Amino acid sequence: MRFIINIVCFLFLLPLIATAQTYKYIGVENGLSNRRIFDIQKDSVGYMWFLTNEGIDRYNGKDIKHYKLIEENKESSFPIHLGWLYFEEKGKLWVIGKAGRIFQYNQEHDVFNRVYKLPKTPVNISYGYMDCNHRIWLCSRYSIALYDTQTGEVHQMSNELKSSITSIEQVDNNHFFMGTDKGLRYVKLENETLQIVPLEPLDKIQAQISSLYFHQESQRLFIGTFEKGVFAYDIRQQRIIHSNTDLSDVNIARIKPLNQTELLIATEGMGIHKINMNSCISEPYIVSSYKSHNEMNSNNINDIYIDEEKRIWIANYPEGITIIDNRYKSYNWIKHSIGNRQSLVNDQVHSVIEDSDGDLWFGTSNGISLYQSKTGQWHSFLRSFDHQLKNKNHIFITLCEVSPGIIWAGGYTSGVYKINKRTLSVEYFSPYLL
Repeated sequence: MRFIINIVCFLFLLPLIATAQTYKYIGVENGLSNRRIFDIQKDSVGYMWFLTNEGIDRYNGKDIKHYKLIEENKESSFPIHLGWLYFEEKGKLWVIGKAGRIFQYNQEHDVFNRVYKLPKTPVNISYGYMDCNHRIWLCSRYSIALYDTQTGEVHQMSNELKSSITSIEQVDNNHFFMGTDKGLRYVKLENETLQIVPLEPLDKIQAQISSLYFHQESQRLFIGTFEKGVFAYDIRQQRIIHSNTDLSDVNIARIKPLNQTELLIATEGMGIHKINMNSCISEPYIVSSYKSHNEMNSNNINDIYIDEEKRIWIANYPEGITIIDNRYKSYNWIKHSIGNRQSLVNDQVHSVIEDSDGDLWFGTSNGISLYQSKTGQWHSFLRSFDHQLKNKNHIFITLCEVSPGIIWAGGYTSGVYKINKRTLSVEYFSPYLL
């Protein structure tokens, strides 16, 4: 089937059907306050929230709003040093700072107010966590503060692990897995006191734990480490299961569920991998492609968020945010490559047709390109580089196949060019001959 499209564009996207792109990018040029993103969340209204190196950004699908932090009715003069972003079940948004401050979003006034700070400052919070019991954990090397978001009460307790806590996963109301910079322990919280519960396979792990994910149905804990890869602990069988993929050279930044049987693993250096929760077999899933302009553009991933429409929001440094929507097909981005005859002759495209053989013709500001769809080969006509030609005009704004293999081309010239596809020859017709 033949069709003609007259367009003026600098970049031509294939296929020609106007579909939404698979990859979308949000950076500082779109209003993002900083390229380094630590956390991504989505609220009940539909806003996306990004915790950046410069503060908190809210994205409504079009515009980005940057928020200041309010302490005692004035903007905070302290360095931001934010670390973690959490939503409660009722929709309340909480931000935890690495200096021991907790901020809550006030939807009525559209501001973030500080609701608590540790009395002894400065302090280095190694990990901030919100559990299912509406408590925020402020973990430092020697102590843990539990802030009750319902009552505002705070309880201080000793850090029985005696090392910096780096991740927490809740199993039930009272039991937690806790990763540290030295290993992993199973603990029970009773009477506001931590009690270590011995689990021999876990107690033997000697690694810096960077992320945890507990799958309730399979009763498996998936463990991400720094430079020692990913593995799982099966509670029922009390054994460690190693992944088939070697991720020992990078840090595992985040582990998030993709669906009922698969997890996504965000790495700082090797992109995103996918692991089967039953077999523990993993494979690369989203990694940088240096052969395409419209795919993943960084392998340094800090966070992942999968929304209800199965879009994947990726915090990838130094790009900012990349959104992947697998509901739509991807496209090929065709561009001119200097010195490469096997490319589009010019990026400014005015006309596109498909001929009777299914091949594509492009009328540009520097000649005409033929793309043979079956072989992937290019051939160009009437370029400025072709010095043997007498024509001085190389801008073509309209194309038409008048019979199989015969293309007429017109532009800012007094006549029409006839191109024979079979012989790759060109003829010029003046108006008086027509």
